[in-house]
Amino acid sequence: MFTNIKLDENPEAGTGSRQNLKTRSRHYLRAANLAQKPAPTAEEPLEPPPKEAQEVPKELIEVPPKSNSHWESVRAKAPQAVAKARFDDFRANPVVLDSNKGEPPPEGRRNAVLMMKSSFGDVVKTAMLVRNWMTAMEHDEHETEPCRSSTTAVFEPDPVTDEAAGLSEDNDLLPENPTGWRIFLDVLEDRIRKIIFFYVSTSSNLQYYWTALVATGVFYNTLAMVIFIFDDVFNGYFGIWLWFNSVFDAIFVIDILVQARTTFLFDGSEVKNTVKMWKNYVESSRIFPDLLALAPLDLLLLINPTISMCRSVRLFKAYRVLDFVETTQKRTVFPHATKIAFLMTACYILFHWNACVYFLFSLFEGLSEDDTSAFGFSYYKVFDPRFPLCTPFHDDDCWYDENTSVLDLDDERPKYMQEMFEYWNVRGFTKFVMGNFSREYSMSIYWSSLTITTCGQQPWPSTSPQNMLEVINTLIGVLVFATIIGSVGNVVTQMNQSVYDFREKMDAIKFYMKYRNVHAAIQERVLSCFMYLNTHNQLNDEKEVLDVLPTRFQGHIAVNLHMETLKRVKLFQTCDAGFLYEVVQLVKQQVYSPNDYLCRKDEKAKEMFIVKKGTLSVIDDDTGVELETLNEGATFGELSIVRVRGNLLGDRRSVSLRSVGYSDVYVLHQDDVTRVLREYQKDRENLIRNARQMLHERGLLETSENGEIDYDDFDVEDETMIELLSVDEQLTRLTGVVRELEVELGHIYDSFTHMAQHWKQRVTSVEETFTYNERRIRRDCIRGIFDTMTVSADIPKLQLENLAGA
Repeated sequence: MFTNIKLDENPEAGTGSRQNLKTRSRHYLRAANLAQKPAPTAEEPLEPPPKEAQEVPKELIEVPPKSNSHWESVRAKAPQAVAKARFDDFRANPVVLDSNKGEPPPEGRRNAVLMMKSSFGDVVKTAMLVRNWMTAMEHDEHETEPCRSSTTAVFEPDPVTDEAAGLSEDNDLLPENPTGWRIFLDVLEDRIRKIIFFYVSTSSNLQYYWTALVATGVFYNTLAMVIFIFDDVFNGYFGIWLWFNSVFDAIFVIDILVQARTTFLFDGSEVKNTVKMWKNYVESSRIFPDLLALAPLDLLLLINPTISMCRSVRLFKAYRVLDFVETTQKRTVFPHATKIAFLMTACYILFHWNACVYFLFSLFEGLSEDDTSAFGFSYYKVFDPRFPLCTPFHDDDCWYDENTSVLDLDDERPKYMQEMFEYWNVRGFTKFVMGNFSREYSMSIYWSSLTITTCGQQPWPSTSPQNMLEVINTLIGVLVFATIIGSVGNVVTQMNQSVYDFREKMDAIKFYMKYRNVHAAIQERVLSCFMYLNTHNQLNDEKEVLDVLPTRFQGHIAVNLHMETLKRVKLFQTCDAGFLYEVVQLVKQQVYSPNDYLCRKDEKAKEMFIVKKGTLSVIDDDTGVELETLNEGATFGELSIVRVRGNLLGDRRSVSLRSVGYSDVYVLHQDDVTRVLREYQKDRENLIRNARQMLHERGLLETSENGEIDYDDFDVEDETMIELLSVDEQLTRLTGVVRELEVELGHIYDSFTHMAQHWKQRVTSVEETFTYNERRIRRDCIRGIFDTMTVSADIPKLQLENLAGA
């Protein structure tokens, strides 16, 4: 009987509750100990103990020997566990009472046993009352507990406190209150464990941002290792370059650890085991380029600081840039713009490397100071820019008159360049002084971009090395840069594909309406609506877009869009979360143009409308008065999705609903909800009950004579609920109908058998009467015929009598 007694699992209970539990546990322990004592046999009468035996002598009380048992350490913390364990031991090894073998106890012991028996009875009664009370409380808790459905992945579960979890049925021991130091050690141990066994999910933001940081390091090394060909950069930023090298090298080292702790999918599950993640990283062969990228070739800089290309081994990490590009294209909402940005970055890197090669080639051949037609770099080709102080919009003389009709102005301008310089020198100008690096890099990158893109307009090569450099650049331009330009063309084509599709559909609609002679006003409305759909990216059907996703994710999206709206509808407020999860997936989108009617008065009501965007107007067609305006988030016609017996309006609309402008409306059809209600009997009853209550509040429901709702007025036999029944319920109802028909057919058959037997008896009686009086009947019939014929034809009577005798 004590196994059904449960502890008060109230996580908010304080010290007083724990003391009450301990006190109650002592009573249970005492009751369990008394249960182990032998009961009086049948031969011993139960007489009341004498007064002198009211107190039990101390020598009759068995004191258990003191031992270092396990229960001594537990008794102070959880006495109820001791009582439960001893009672389980008592049930496993019960005391067998045999009245034939046992000897009657002495008089004093008998009195003590009687007193213990009486005390034990009181304890048992108290325990039974407590057990019944706690069982009733547990039953109430289970009744009021919210229903747990399979939609826990969509709806957040109720939080469970640590104390309530500690008092679960799996652990009957009361947890000891931890001290502050114990809590600190537990938190510290948990934090250390998380740090040691950390992991990074492949789809997490941490993994994405870390990949971006590593890609930045690769991009930095790609640009910096070649730019030190320019003396100004080498002399001014060599120390800073070494410091940044150390930072990004440390990032590359940490990246090995991060990749070794990156989760992966195996058989559809995310693997988070440390050993398995490391094994997957090694088997993926990524560890080899990562180790090669960390080769300490930077030590060569101690021998020769100008060998900056020793860091080219860091480019083995270039695959991390591809990882970043792929992840970015998955996460961004502007995929085309992102792809173009990456292609532009690739072009710049190509131009940058080629510009550095061009300047290095110029250094080997020697820099020219005053030759503008030299193939290599020349400072004479790059002047400091000068800006005039006058403004040509206010001063008519602030413009040098050049002959722009010539074919190539650049070929004619050197002839009068000195005259032009004197002209602007008189009017004044501002000189923007450029450093050597700016002049060198700008000229080199300009030559590189024009050469790779094969635009020409550069000095002709005059030596064999210059010819070789020009040929190599041409090959790079034809192969590599052409590939990049082709990728850009594909992106632009994809960006314009939607425009081409729209124009094709628009032309098809125009041709169809013109061919069918559609009214001009209707054509204008159709084209305006089509333009609206294209502007708001609604030409594609939502169902077609979401069909590529698993059903579970479609449910997540539907819950995010419509669940809050449905919860605000009074009709669904008492429905289960699983039922609402099924309903939100049935909502369909429709777009209405200005002055379109969503429904009219007296039409059959079979849809519920949810306003997602726009404005709807509720109109009374009889008076033409606008009764109400529905904005975003409002609902209309919620009672139309369920049939209720006793609805005074029947299944017809009482008002009309019209769109004021362009409106995006989600529609929930009655047939779809009916299919779902077949599988949710409890929600079906709640939905009908809510609908009847709402109709009663509006005065649109048939009520009893006292004006009250008859909630028992609907059941499975209701004709309006046939479509709401599940297949099993319909089969059950059909079985009942068949049985009723069988009973009716049995009654009809019994009645038919009884009537057939009755008429058979009457027919038999008639036959017997006819057989017995056949001659008399025949003579009477002839006589009757004779009388008739005598009156009609005057036939002699004698002839008839002779005929009758014959």
